[in-house]
Amino acid sequence: MEILIDENFQTEKLPKFYAQHLNITTKHLNRVVKETINKTTSELIYERIILEAKRLIVQDDESLTTISHRLEFSDYSYFSKIFKLKTGFTPIDFRKKYRN
Repeated sequence: MEILIDENFQTEKLPKFYAQHLNITTKHLNRVVKETINKTTSELIYERIILEAKRLIVQDDESLTTISHRLEFSDYSYFSKIFKLKTGFTPIDFRKKYRN
């Protein structure tokens, strides 16, 4: 599952995609992930997305809008909202904190 997420997280954010590739139902995938690591499949996917977002924000000089598009978010405001929800920082504040 981890390899599948690593290979597809930028374009595939829904558990249904991963369940289909594993030839199981989404419900079964969610149950197995929850029992195994006590997280939802969506949490696992978004953890990987946020990890990549953090890396790009700190290491790349691209605009934050460009980074959000690279991660396949339709608009920057939604990306910023998700990022802040998961990290406690806006992307701008995160960049400032970890670049200085």
